[in-house]
Amino acid sequence: MGFIEEQQLESAYVMGTYARKPVELVRGEGMAVFDDAGREYLDFIGGIGAVSLGHCHPALADALADQAGKLVHVSNYYYVEHRGEVARMLSDLLNA
Repeated sequence: MGFIEEQQLESAYVMGTYARKPVELVRGEGMAVFDDAGREYLDFIGGIGAVSLGHCHPALADALADQAGKLVHVSNYYYVEHRGEVARMLSDLLNA
């Protein structure tokens, strides 16, 4: 499917929350992302409520695949293993 078809589908089926840039990103590697024409860009945008973790690092991909086999997302209404531990680690790192 080409870029024009992608734009048409999004226009018809995706709520226009933000104006899109005229670029179709198709893959990433580390801090770099690539468009459908093979042009490279540096990805400095983490997203809303998301942390920029880079793209396709083998250790991250393995960890995500492992976690996806257990749980993908759980609301903050519930407890999940390790969330408190990670929060403490981040607090310790940022308040050292």
